[in-house]
Amino acid sequence: MYGYSREEAIGRISSELLETRYPESPESAYEAVVGTGQWSGKLIQRRKDGTEVHVDGRWVLDLESGTILEVNREITEHIELAERFQLLVENVKDYAIFLLDPDGMITSWNSGAARINGYSADEVVGRHLSMFYTPEEIAEGRPQRNLAEAAANGQATDEGWRVRKDGSRYFASVVITAFRDSAGKLRGFAKITQDVTSKQVERQRLLELEQSKSTFLNLVAHELRTPLTVLRGYLSLFRDLDENARRGLEAKSLPALEAKTQEMSRLVDQMVEVARLEEGSLRIRTERFDLGTVTEQSVEMTRALDDPIHRIVFEPFAQELNVVGDDDRVRIILGNLLSNAMKFSPTGGDITVTLDRVAGFGQVTVVDQGVGIKLENQIKLFNRYTRFERDDTQHVPGTGMGLYLSRELARRQGGDLRLLWSGPGGSAFALKVPLARA
Repeated sequence: MYGYSREEAIGRISSELLETRYPESPESAYEAVVGTGQWSGKLIQRRKDGTEVHVDGRWVLDLESGTILEVNREITEHIELAERFQLLVENVKDYAIFLLDPDGMITSWNSGAARINGYSADEVVGRHLSMFYTPEEIAEGRPQRNLAEAAANGQATDEGWRVRKDGSRYFASVVITAFRDSAGKLRGFAKITQDVTSKQVERQRLLELEQSKSTFLNLVAHELRTPLTVLRGYLSLFRDLDENARRGLEAKSLPALEAKTQEMSRLVDQMVEVARLEEGSLRIRTERFDLGTVTEQSVEMTRALDDPIHRIVFEPFAQELNVVGDDDRVRIILGNLLSNAMKFSPTGGDITVTLDRVAGFGQVTVVDQGVGIKLENQIKLFNRYTRFERDDTQHVPGTGMGLYLSRELARRQGGDLRLLWSGPGGSAFALKVPLARA
């Protein structure tokens, strides 16, 4: 092991021959073996060829002869492997890898742990692992449960929010492994933590998407039922009447049938657009068009519904108002705004539509004389599937996706949709579309 022959070694002091380095001092080792009759520890020695050798030393005192029997087992390979493993752990950046004593106190800290948690080794070694848990989890005893599970089963896995040095939170995937000595005594734990915040956010997004789809389908089924009931009712009447009576019913029923058909058409359009938004497959055209012409066409389509209690007042712009965007999507937005203005003005009144040029945008403003929107509801007005229950609007149909969809479509074109004001006397919405270059 050392490279010396028997003749070269006999008569020499082993510590001098092998240039032994002790964990503390030679004196402490000799004092231990003399005082207790034995000593053990790890030593670093030098071979004849000058290379270092790591040994696990076991010394025993022979009382009769007064000599010390040294039994040294080479562990150089194990030490080198441990050093290489430690170097590997220290340089892992994507995982926090550190050791804990049996009580959960931190005894080591790698660069990944420093990167993820924001603490240096000096700031955490000697502290309890609960320092990374949220106050709520500490209060419910989660750190202790994790350690107890690992001690009982050999390993514990967990996922949850953890706290960085700066107070920010991240979602962690954690594995805690207990390690024991040959006698089965618990010596501590190894803890590996990965920051999986982005994966958790994506999981949450998919979960919310599934919940939204369920809500969406329920709302759509409910909203389609009303116009379909009206259509079925008229069809039943037409089947039961003679030719002359049918002609009279046609004149009375056509406006209602057209209104319900348009309502269903708008609902289907909204369904398709929302589905495209959710899937990320929505494509917006960017073409030059006259916002005044598109707005006037939308106003005329709404007027064609022959609503007797509402009057749409259209104030055209004095000249062409050329913008860049998707004219079909602008029609969807304007159709939603005009439909809402009528639905939420149950007693009727004027709906005023004006055009203007405002700081690089063409703007359409729709003002109604309806019930208005309560202040506490305005912040949630453009949320997906949002409907506000109140006594005077319970009869109003809708899926709660019209304004959400409209603002998303506006913003995808580089514009916006905003609530300008609202109160007991009505509401005003403004649609902005980027102006075309002259």
